[in-house]
Amino acid sequence: MDKESLYDTTVKQLISQNLNTEEKTKLYNDWSSTYELNLKQFGYAANSKCSEVICKYYPENRENIVLLDVGAGTGFLAEELASKGFKTIDGLDPSPGMLKEAEKKKLYRNVFCSYFTSQPLPFFKQDSFDLLAVVGSFNTGHIPYDAIIEMIRITKPGGIICISNRRSPFYESSDYVDKFFPLCDQLEKEGKWSKEEITTYDGFMENADGIIIVYRVK
Repeated sequence: MDKESLYDTTVKQLISQNLNTEEKTKLYNDWSSTYELNLKQFGYAANSKCSEVICKYYPENRENIVLLDVGAGTGFLAEELASKGFKTIDGLDPSPGMLKEAEKKKLYRNVFCSYFTSQPLPFFKQDSFDLLAVVGSFNTGHIPYDAIIEMIRITKPGGIICISNRRSPFYESSDYVDKFFPLCDQLEKEGKWSKEEITTYDGFMENADGIIIVYRVK
């Protein structure tokens, strides 16, 4: 399948409002075997950018960091981080097909098959992780804007939450416009976390700018 056909038949459907949870999961399952190849065709760079930023905040002792890869997919980010010295990585993704591919890499300590929502995840205790990374998962119909409250809960004080995403959903999607950044600011005023950086970058994937959002949990 060429890039244009793939985008029209899969990507556009996944970021539409019209799919229910089961339909989205099936699309991801069906895509899992060629997912990495197709992302490379799209010039996808979000994982490498996320890894670069994370390494800036963790210049040493990376082998002692416990991190959660949210929206882990087939383990793209885990590969990047493992190559940089991170040893203890848990992965969470709603697609069994994606996780099956990810587990073949033998990089994850644990994998969890679940959507990340605004509801508490029962298998994660408070302050479970030193670092939480989310790549490409803030899209229409995917992670809700207020899921950041649960992200804060499961991240240790002093830990980093790093988001690498297409820029456009935060400024164009009704799931996030006038919701995500105001909640970020509110949580900062409440002393839940503090902003480290919000920066944009070229080449999230071809013809799409990216954004890096980093907060430190208090």
